[in-house]
Amino acid sequence: MESFFYLFMAFVCGIIFNVFWGATLGLGYGTLLFKNTATDCLLMMTKNIQSIFEIHQLKYMALKMMEREERYIEFQKKIDENEIKSLKNTVIRNYINSVPSRYKNMVQFHDWDSAVLYLNNILQHKGGQNDYNK
Repeated sequence: MESFFYLFMAFVCGIIFNVFWGATLGLGYGTLLFKNTATDCLLMMTKNIQSIFEIHQLKYMALKMMEREERYIEFQKKIDENEIKSLKNTVIRNYINSVPSRYKNMVQFHDWDSAVLYLNNILQHKGGQNDYNK
């Protein structure tokens, strides 16, 4: 009878160990997944903003080819700058707000500029040579 008790205790200890081991591994895998996903999302956001910047440059070239007044082009540039600034702030704010509370402490940026610095640091550590600060 005593051997069944020891066997039962070993079984319960095994279950408890398995639960804690699974939780520890899950937290580790979740943390790695979040960090990689955050970096990939930031990279995608910066590339999209870069594409918008390049499209605006093409628009200004087309306006010059159409011989629009310089005043009109400058006005359009101001509107586009304000629009991009608003877009950058909105994208980062929405991204930060969508992070689950479990991982909020892992977000190391709070606005566009700090997000770009964070991304540049990550890419430099990974061996990337790109600067996406436009």
